Amino acid sequence: MKNKIFRSLTIAVVVFMVSLTCLPLVQVAKADNSTPTVTTGNTAPVASDVILNSSSAITLTEYTTTSVAVTGTVTDNNSCNDLTSVKVVIYKQGTTCSAVGNVDNDDCYYYIDEAPANQSTCGDDADLTWTTSTTFQVLYYADPGTWVAEILPYDEGGVGSTDTDTQTLNELQALNVSASIDHGTVAAGQNSTGDHTATVTDTGNIAIDVTVSGGSLTCTTRTTAFTVNLQEYATSTFSYGAGVDLTGSAVDMGVVLATTTNLNTPVTDVTYWQLTVPTGNEGTCTGTNTFLATVSNT
Repeated sequence: MKNKIFRSLTIAVVVFMVSLTCLPLVQVAKADNSTPTVTTGNTAPVASDVILNSSSAITLTEYTTTSVAVTGTVTDNNSCNDLTSVKVVIYKQGTTCSAVGNVDNDDCYYYIDEAPANQSTCGDDADLTWTTSTTFQVLYYADPGTWVAEILPYDEGGVGSTDTDTQTLNELQALNVSASIDHGTVAAGQNSTGDHTATVTDTGNIAIDVTVSGGSLTCTTRTTAFTVNLQEYATSTFSYGAGVDLTGSAVDMGVVLATTTNLNTPVTDVTYWQLTVPTGNEGTCTGTNTFLATVSNT
């Protein structure tokens, strides 16, 4: 009997142990989070693709202004909305033109955009580029030579990287002269008296000499041999017979004009004229005298 009971227990234990080894294992997993962080630093803006005057030499217009354009691009990898200002300048090479106080019609033209982010060329925060087309009105007496266009951007971190372009600003030799030389009323066979003048103004950007030539006069009623040489000129007051005879060929008058450096003070010189009216002429007599600017040798 005891042996039967023992055998039964043994079988039961074995069966129980086998049953335990067949049960599946249950694993419990627990999740946790990690937060990535980074501080985005400022990237300085960079100017590029600067073009002065459509990549052409600059030719001024006498006695007025000429439009000279500067185009370029500014890139800010933080966003073009990060830009605080963009400085655009054109200046003669070798000239200081870094501040408003340097502005001079001779050699420095300055513009600063204080709100580039407000321009239509800068969109939302994903837009990284800002473009400009700035036009300067350059005066006729700006110094000839090599000129530089420069774009310099600023953002909240300070100054960025500049870009430049250069072009030649050409010499302009030009003048303006009084529209008429009025001798008043002179009888046939008589000489003019008093002062009759023509004022010459340098309207370019270099010093000039002045040449003059002319032709015969024609009268409204009748004309007889009113030849060019019957006009005389000088650089100071004189009486007829003491001046230089006008000719049909250009002759240096001995007038030298420097270029101006101030819009309000043009450089001028006065020339003096006399003539004699030959007999056989009557009415209003007119002709054409031509003044020409040439490069000064002095």
